[in-house]
Amino acid sequence: MTERPAVGSGGTGVLLMGYGSPTGPDDLPEYLREVLHGRAPSPDTVEEYRRRYAKIGGSPQARILGSLRDKLERRLASRAPGTKVLLGVKHGKPALRDVIIAASDAGFTRLVAVATTPYPSLWIGEPYRDGVAEGQRQASRPIDVDVRLDWHLDPHWIGYWRRAIGEELGRLGDPSPPVLLSAHSLPARMRARGDPYPELLEATSGAIARAAGLEQWSFTFQSPGNTTEPWLGPDITEVMVDWLRRGARRQLVASFGFVFDHLEVLYDLDVVVREFATAQGIDYHRVPMPNDADDVVEALAAVVEAPADSPAAPPVSRAPGR
Repeated sequence: MTERPAVGSGGTGVLLMGYGSPTGPDDLPEYLREVLHGRAPSPDTVEEYRRRYAKIGGSPQARILGSLRDKLERRLASRAPGTKVLLGVKHGKPALRDVIIAASDAGFTRLVAVATTPYPSLWIGEPYRDGVAEGQRQASRPIDVDVRLDWHLDPHWIGYWRRAIGEELGRLGDPSPPVLLSAHSLPARMRARGDPYPELLEATSGAIARAAGLEQWSFTFQSPGNTTEPWLGPDITEVMVDWLRRGARRQLVASFGFVFDHLEVLYDLDVVVREFATAQGIDYHRVPMPNDADDVVEALAAVVEAPADSPAAPPVSRAPGR
C-alpha cells in the first residue's frame, strides 16, 4: 500500500466539494452560464429560475455546506488535531479553482477532496475533477489532490435513509404507503457511454430498501432537463400514477439521489411533483433530506480517512501540477 501523509499532518488538508448555488437573484445569469458550460442563458430562463428560487425562499445550499464543513472539520480534528477543511464549489463561489490556488499559497502540499454527492457518475464527477485540475495548473506551487467521489454504500449513508424512512412512516401512522426512492435523471446517452450512474443508484436504492425493510417501493428518476433528447427513466410522475392504479393513494418520496435541500428537492419535488400528485388525488409526503446530519459527516469522514489505495478510497485524480 502506498504510504501517504496522514490528514492533518504537515501540509495535508481536506477539501469539501459542493455543487454550488447562486447567492441571490443578481448572481443568477453568471451562475446559469457556468451550469450551461459557458452558454449565456436566455432572459426567459433567467426569469424562470428567479421565480423558482423566489418560490422556495432562496437556496439553503450555502448555509448547509458551511455547516457540513464545520462539522466535518471538528470530526476529523478529534482524531487528527489541526486538520483543516476547505470548502469549494464547482459552480459559483468559492470556486474550486480559487480554493486550490489559495491552499497552495497557504502552504498546503496535499488535499484529500471529497464531494457532497455519493455517486461517482462521469457526468456529475468530471466537473469536480476539471475544477481541481484548473486550480492545480494555476497554483503558484505544486499541490497534490486526491479526489474521492464514491460513498454510495457507506453504512452511515444507508443508515440515514433507513432511520428517516422509518420515522416518517411512524409519523404517518401508516406502514403501508409505497416508498419512491428518487434520484436526479441524466440524459439517456450517458448510459450508452458507460456512465455507471444508473447501476450505482439501483444498488443504493436496493440497499436502502433492504435496510428499511420495505415491501412496497420503487426506484425512480426526477428533474429531467428541458431538452428534446431522452432522459433516464422511469420518471417519478409515471411511477406515482402506476402505484395509484394499484390502489396506493398515499405515497412517500425519499430523494436519496441528493444529500441536502436545494432547488431539485424544494421546487421540483415539493412544488411541481406535489402539485401533480394533488391533481391525481395522491396524498404526497417526503422524507426529510440528510442535510448536515451526523450520518453524512461520518460518511464523509470515512472517505477522507480511508488509506489512499483502499477500496473505500475510489479513483484518485492528480491533475498535472507545475
